[in-house]
Amino acid sequence: MTKFLRVWDLLLIGLLVSPLVSGSLFLNTMNTILSVEIVPADQATVPIPSVGDIVEVYGTWVRDQHIFGQITWNEIHPAVFIRNNRTGLEGGTAACRMLENVHDPERLSIIDSSQPCRWAHGTVEYKFQWSDGDWHLDLALDPEDRYLMRGGIPLIPVYLIPLQGLLVATTAGFGITYILATILDPERTLLGRAIKRLLKG
Repeated sequence: MTKFLRVWDLLLIGLLVSPLVSGSLFLNTMNTILSVEIVPADQATVPIPSVGDIVEVYGTWVRDQHIFGQITWNEIHPAVFIRNNRTGLEGGTAACRMLENVHDPERLSIIDSSQPCRWAHGTVEYKFQWSDGDWHLDLALDPEDRYLMRGGIPLIPVYLIPLQGLLVATTAGFGITYILATILDPERTLLGRAIKRLLKG
């Protein structure tokens, strides 16, 4: 094994592992908060809260599914009513509208068809606007509403670290260093030895 993998090959392992670590942190966060989406059609009446606001949200309780349904998390989508308990603002209509005005509704599945819309209470941890116009909120739920999320133990909330920057930096750092090591001394890396064998025919 030591002849096959050498010290520089640890960089190759890091290059392969870093996206998995970043992705796992992302999924862990998505399963330990509740995502809330306010679609463009409702933004004229539903007030968009700020990070740190304590809110009450009403809307359709769904599971967002990605990559053939293998990567999922729970959401209130669309959120049709929000009451901001910090500012006193409230707006929208607490009427269950299912998936009305939702972009790409095929990826969403209603979790409980007998009671598709739910109230959620909690604190806004993060917010941003998607390219489709939806406002996205990450809600740290009050204890009585934590059944709405997928569950799990929060490790590192990804919004506290620049996840994309971390992924790019680690991938580039491992990759560039490994390639340089391969160029300077091919015998010290698995890639270098493989290239030499290919060139020898």
